[in-house]
Amino acid sequence: MSDTPHNSTSIQVLSRMFSLLDTLAQEGDAVSLKVISERTSLHPSTAHRILNDLAVGGMVERCGPGSYRLGMRLLELGNLVKARLDVRELAVRPMQDLHRLTGQPVALFVRQDDEALCVERTVSERAGVQVTRVMGLRLPLISSAAGKVLLLNDSANSLQALVPIGTRPDLLQLELQQIRQNGLAQDRDARDAGGYSASVPVLDDMGHICASLSLTSANQPLQPEWLDALRGCAQRVSTSLGWQHS
Repeated sequence: MSDTPHNSTSIQVLSRMFSLLDTLAQEGDAVSLKVISERTSLHPSTAHRILNDLAVGGMVERCGPGSYRLGMRLLELGNLVKARLDVRELAVRPMQDLHRLTGQPVALFVRQDDEALCVERTVSERAGVQVTRVMGLRLPLISSAAGKVLLLNDSANSLQALVPIGTRPDLLQLELQQIRQNGLAQDRDARDAGGYSASVPVLDDMGHICASLSLTSANQPLQPEWLDALRGCAQRVSTSLGWQHS
C-alpha cells in the first residue's frame, strides 16, 4: 500500500493508527509485524512506521525484533478516564428515561458503611422528569432491596458481621443467591408500607457492584415490563462505566 503526502493524510493516518491499536488489543500479547500487516491490510513498511511513532508516545511497546504490544501510556490514560467517571452523572439520563417509561420514581443508591445511601432520585415536574440529589435517605443493607443488591459481592464473613445476633446469616446468603440468579431484588418499600420496590446492580468496568438502581411504586405491584426496563437501565449505566456485558 503506497503512502500519500503527509499534508493530505491526517484522517487516513488516524484511521490506520486506530486499526493498529485495535489489532494489538484483540491479540492481548505481543504480535509480529507480519501478523499485524495481515490483520490491518497495511503494507509492512507503513505499519512499521506508524507503530514506531506510537512507540515514541508510549502507546505501543516493542517486544523484541519485529513484534509489538500495547503500551503503558494507554493504561495511564485509561485510568484518568476511569477516575472521571461518576456513576451519578452517568445515571441521570437513563433514570429519566426509565421514569418516563414507567411513570414511577427511580433512585440510585451507593453503599456507605452498613447502609444504602440514596444519592439521586427522579421527580416529575412541569418541565419534565428531573433528577435531584438526595443525601438524607438511608436504608439498611440487610433489609431493603437496594441494600441487598449492594451485598452481592460480599464474602460470607462480611455478611455474618452485618447480621444481628440471634438471626441466621445462612438465610441472608440464601436470599442473596436467589437475587444473583434473578438479577433483581424485590420487597415492599421500606419507606411506605403500601409500596413496592425492586433494585438491580450497577457494575463498574471491573464487574464490581458500585451502586444499585431502584424502581418504586406507591400503590401497585411492579409490572414485569417495568422490571425488564429497570434491568436495561442499569445495563446502560454499567456500559457507560466501562463494563462489557457478555
